[in-house]
Amino acid sequence: MFAALVIATLAACGGTDSGDVAEELGQSSSALSTCSAACASGLSVSCSGSSCSSVDGQYVQCDGLYHYCPLPPPPCTKANTCTFIDGTSCASPGAERQCCLSGLPTGGCYCKFDNTWTCTLPPDGP
Repeated sequence: MFAALVIATLAACGGTDSGDVAEELGQSSSALSTCSAACASGLSVSCSGSSCSSVDGQYVQCDGLYHYCPLPPPPCTKANTCTFIDGTSCASPGAERQCCLSGLPTGGCYCKFDNTWTCTLPPDGP
């Protein structure tokens, strides 16, 4: 009697269907699937493969390969302005970093061989 009740309950909930839920959701199928994730920057990342998953704000994964959201730009505080950083010391020649021009993270700095930053500067100078 108990077994009949369990089977009836499973049938009512769709539990006796032989289809794989993962296949129905496109997560584990031989067909090509595309996944995308919305990133904090307003951009999105996406990929296609035989299986995929995504986490908004973090990454998409297709066939075991991860594609991560880009890091958000630095906040445009005085310490991150190109004019403030230009000429200051840096630890690793060849390193790069973003900096802010006119309140936007559109500039860049490069660590020179003498361990000082050289940065994009506004047209009118510092």
